[in-house]
Amino acid sequence: MASPRIPFALTAGLGALVLIGGLAAPASAVPDGVQRIGGADRFEVSAAISNDIFPAGFRPPVAYIVSGETFADALSASALAGLRGGPVLLTTRVALPPAVRAELERLDPERIVLLGGEAAVSDAVYRELRKVTPVVERIGGADRYVVSASAARSFFGVVPAATAFVASGENFPDALSGAAAAAHLGGTVLLTQRDSLPPAARAELLLEEPKSIAVVGGPSAVGAGVLAELTAVQPQTRRITGGDRFAVSAAIAADAFRAATTVYIASGEAFPDALSGSAAAARVEAPVLLVTKSAIPAPVAAELRRLKPSKIVILGGTAAIGTDVENELRGFLAP
Repeated sequence: MASPRIPFALTAGLGALVLIGGLAAPASAVPDGVQRIGGADRFEVSAAISNDIFPAGFRPPVAYIVSGETFADALSASALAGLRGGPVLLTTRVALPPAVRAELERLDPERIVLLGGEAAVSDAVYRELRKVTPVVERIGGADRYVVSASAARSFFGVVPAATAFVASGENFPDALSGAAAAAHLGGTVLLTQRDSLPPAARAELLLEEPKSIAVVGGPSAVGAGVLAELTAVQPQTRRITGGDRFAVSAAIAADAFRAATTVYIASGEAFPDALSGSAAAARVEAPVLLVTKSAIPAPVAAELRRLKPSKIVILGGTAAIGTDVENELRGFLAP
């Protein structure tokens, strides 16, 4: 599918940092090949991903802060961060992790957007963020569906949406890959229930009037009734699906990316590492493909063979994606 340029997306190759053995090294040391971005926990991983993609001296226009303890709000943040050219950083509900605070201080973003209500991220964290930058905005709502719609409105009130991706708000895998693709195609991710399109999502789609809608996942994730509702809103509605979450990630990449020099690899069995990684992938116009800890599923392997990337970035440590997978990924690099 054709991929329009995103006005807020920025190109890669700006001297990002790569974490090697806990130390920072210039990205030029490993311009291609297989790179792993890890950390002691999900919060350190999110800071390391941001450190990798945003070079010293670059001040992003925005940084998104989301709960690292639940996945829903981050799914919407990842696409928006890719569109706006900023990172997604994770926090606990009650305190801003030291690694994340340090990364925010390094970045010095023009503003910070906190996604989620006080049940997800407390006012104590909000106050900590105000110490980093005085411009902090919270986008909350009654539930994850309202938050995702409100987050989309914060961007698409200014720029029309080319494509809207709609994914399950009840499980995480499909939206992880969908976020990078949505930003690449000039859209965001709206969350839905399996059997009912939330009113907030429907209202946002009617306001955005996207040129097309991509429903991510099969009927077990987004039911036929929701697909029919979406088609009534926009006849150019398609479903991107596959036999499982791994096949869906491969199908999303095939749908959105004609080519990609970089591919991000994330666990399809646990969500935290990929939450920040989807935003990083969107920034460099790369897809996110899912694997298990110990294997590369066949549809993902087929997509890697099609893309022939020169660089593969693994999100998370060996507890999430093992060294056998890392070694196998080297075989998919462009010669």
